[in-house]
Amino acid sequence: MTPLAAYQTSLFAQGEPALSDTAGVERINLDQTSWIDLSRGWLHGADDLLDRLATGLAWESARRPMYGSLVEEPRLHASVALGAPSTPAVIGPITHWLEARYGEGLTSGFVNYYRNGADSVAWHADRVGMHRVDPVVALVSLGGPRRFQLRPMGGGAGLRLMLGSGDLLVMGGACQHNWEHCVKPQRHADPRMSLTFRHIEDNGGEIIGRRTFSVPTTN
Repeated sequence: MTPLAAYQTSLFAQGEPALSDTAGVERINLDQTSWIDLSRGWLHGADDLLDRLATGLAWESARRPMYGSLVEEPRLHASVALGAPSTPAVIGPITHWLEARYGEGLTSGFVNYYRNGADSVAWHADRVGMHRVDPVVALVSLGGPRRFQLRPMGGGAGLRLMLGSGDLLVMGGACQHNWEHCVKPQRHADPRMSLTFRHIEDNGGEIIGRRTFSVPTTN
């Protein structure tokens, strides 16, 4: 279990998690072949969902090579399996909505946990772009607001978004080929999670494109 620090929530983000039936989706073209979809307030009860995931999932830290040694990533990770005892019921409607709009296969969910402002992720493109042409990557932001930035691969003028609790962001087209994104550290930030869905390739039983983590069998 990973304890949550106290933070200020909104009434909109409290209560039983459920999809909004009024939130619209805005398409933003990054270039001729890359786009994002943004829906503000797409998920009601997002802060409550964050609380449930914080106490119900098996959180792990990852290590990656940097400057000739292995360093711990400044965030936590966990997987969310549809139908697992630890998985909140709203994951089902989220998955079905995303698949209906963006195509089947967006059923492999996982969560990145930014515990405070020091937790972050550097500029990168998701590895699923190495194995799939024009993959869709969808994320639902839970908890405190954080800046999500995109820029052309290698640098240049980009886009800065402040994602709030319950906002949906979908990256599509050639976004994972031509663009990269990050969540930079900031001095003060409330706990935040990024609930993410991607098309995951299966090559002879081996899942390619993301690291996998264990899921607890009890709440």
